Amino acid sequence: MFFVTPQADATIDASLQMQLGNPSGAITDTNNHDHYLIQRTVEAIDYSDNLGEPVWASWDLTTNDVGSSGRSGSFFTDTNLPPNFYRVTDNDYNGVGTNNFNRGHLCPSEDRTDNTNDNKLVFFMSNIMPQSAQNNQGVWGNFEDYCRSIAASNELLIICGGSGFGTKTIPSGKAYIPSNTWKVVVCVPFGSGTALSRITANNRVIAISIPNVTNGLSSDWHTYVASPHKIEQDTGFTFFTALPTDVATKFRAEVDGTPSFIGENITNNQFGFTVNGWSGTNYVVQATTNLVSTNWISLITNAAPFQFVQSNANVFSQRFYRAIIAP
Repeated sequence: MFFVTPQADATIDASLQMQLGNPSGAITDTNNHDHYLIQRTVEAIDYSDNLGEPVWASWDLTTNDVGSSGRSGSFFTDTNLPPNFYRVTDNDYNGVGTNNFNRGHLCPSEDRTDNTNDNKLVFFMSNIMPQSAQNNQGVWGNFEDYCRSIAASNELLIICGGSGFGTKTIPSGKAYIPSNTWKVVVCVPFGSGTALSRITANNRVIAISIPNVTNGLSSDWHTYVASPHKIEQDTGFTFFTALPTDVATKFRAEVDGTPSFIGENITNNQFGFTVNGWSGTNYVVQATTNLVSTNWISLITNAAPFQFVQSNANVFSQRFYRAIIAP
């Protein structure tokens, strides 16, 4: 007999997959062809029969969810969808490759490799959206890898989907192609109870919105960092509905990597600035007047005093903010 001590008090269970709330008010109503709520052990989904795909999927991620089951070799028609819905098939996506698109998972395969059955559940076509190959296999995949890497020290609450649905469809016409794919991640330090019970206003929030185009994308996910509020504007959703109002308000405004206040103890001279008590490399600071952004100033912090990369003649005696650089 042996025992495994989990790093986070969580398992794959339907009750854990929508802890941040229901951003679209999806309901389990077969007459609701725009926002039909699906709750599975592996994820929660708002499925649009009219679009032929989910508009969001939500799930909890811990290192215990990533195992050795491997990846399913097949996609499956979701016969659990209501009988009055069209059930998208794998064959409906035939020909997308000629347009440089993939069958893009919302909840990714590798996040559900704890066992074969859990992995198969994310291969239902109800978890798939048309995603450009460069997006899916490049920057989107890189961000998925990053999320799994930080799950070593956090439990992650994740929600993602598409936005900007117009008239463009896959060749069969059975699913619409979003103009952007987005993801919002809340990082929750380990502890007892559910992740929801451990959320505070100080948790890190990462949001990205990536153009769903077939060329010209950066492979670096930092390029596409946005605020959750911007994604709310793009989708019409309201995130963090399960959180206290003050925490939700703060989370909506977060842009990962943007400045946080470090004080005004600054010495200036002809060549640059010395900021007492601050060390690091390749940071960015922002000059502001009355807390209104005026311009960005890049600094190289290999040695003090800090050296200007770009200068501004009107920055002296103003407040400076340090960028939080993602690891």
